[in-house]
Amino acid sequence: MMYKFLLSVLLLLCMGTGAAFAHNYHTSITDIKYNPRTQSLEVAVKVFTDDLEKALSGRAKTTVHYSRADSKITQQLADYLHSTLAFALEPGKPLTFTLLGSEAEDNAVWLYVEVPVKQTALSQLYVKNALLMDTFGDQMNIVNVNYKGDTESILLQKDEQEKKITF
Repeated sequence: MMYKFLLSVLLLLCMGTGAAFAHNYHTSITDIKYNPRTQSLEVAVKVFTDDLEKALSGRAKTTVHYSRADSKITQQLADYLHSTLAFALEPGKPLTFTLLGSEAEDNAVWLYVEVPVKQTALSQLYVKNALLMDTFGDQMNIVNVNYKGDTESILLQKDEQEKKITF
């Protein structure tokens, strides 16, 4: 498990560099933290801007450029996330979630999501992350779940888009 955590740290550093560059890999990082006060999952997803624009453009069948201020883009982001992300406490019973917003950072975009769970404690969480997998066959999505101070990291790919995490 440690190698996955180290990989996610390395990828975050690479995604965070200020240089604009073409990348030879397709990846995203998703950080999930359970907030017991609000009984919700706080989710932050980091994706390369050009990859996200390509996925949104393919769905819209027109060129899409990320803009935080464009309400049409925000709606496209929300629709895309609802088709590619899912969180559940029980199999087959996805929780509803809301896109809170997004922001650009260097060559990446952060997407912020809130998932109400309405429980004071979690025993398991099913996470589906198929972001960009319809666009890139080699897409890898690293998911870090922080629950009560412990972090569990999982790797999701085209052949395995969902995993169960037990606490």
